[in-house]
Amino acid sequence: MDSQDASLSATEPTIDTQAVETMVVEETTYLSAGQVLDTLFPESDKTWQEGTLTASSPELQFHAVAGNPYFSVNGQYYYVPSQVIEKDGILFLPTESLAESLGCSLEEEPETGALRMQRSGSLPTSPTYPEEDLYWLSRAIYAEAGNQPMAGRIAVGTVILNRVAHESFPDTVREVIFAPGQFSPVENGTIYRTPDEESVVAAKLCLDGVREAEDCLYFNVTSIVSWADQSRTYVCTIGDHNFYL
Repeated sequence: MDSQDASLSATEPTIDTQAVETMVVEETTYLSAGQVLDTLFPESDKTWQEGTLTASSPELQFHAVAGNPYFSVNGQYYYVPSQVIEKDGILFLPTESLAESLGCSLEEEPETGALRMQRSGSLPTSPTYPEEDLYWLSRAIYAEAGNQPMAGRIAVGTVILNRVAHESFPDTVREVIFAPGQFSPVENGTIYRTPDEESVVAAKLCLDGVREAEDCLYFNVTSIVSWADQSRTYVCTIGDHNFYL
């Protein structure tokens, strides 16, 4: 790094993660989102009400709700499988997800092991998605898993996108969904229902690369015995669905 780069880097806001409220959940360290925002974006207008934290400025639109398995920055969603956590009136988010969403790098102090979070990149901009892919993927997720937790919705979306990428299946989301005899919502017409917000978010997360159920190509409801139970390799159960390779 030359002297000019070093000078510019030194001017970027930095926060020692030991200086904010933390908690550990399943070996993942969570930080107080409000305190991080106060330090890195002091000019933003922050609101905390009934489990919802928002922050707004010309460059930042932040939104997180306690209990949700995701939060958003400038229209970009970030998956939090263990959910956004509220404790004692403080909203906590995983350190790495929070750093990524705010355009920050994480560096470990050699002597103390403490993490420093520094703004080092630009904030995300609202992503765009292939219109047809988002339209049909969100509807398939809603029709197949609209009563499931976010992990189950993402898992269904994962199966569809895995098929798109697999040589044995059609090459587009719509063609995969409408392949003869593959998805019951196509047969019963529920594929045409307007998806709820959670299903749209799940579809966007899937299109952004979030995956559940690994490389699975099939799933079925746990309450029935299907062809997949007899013919495919079982991988996992998420919510009310079994998933298979």
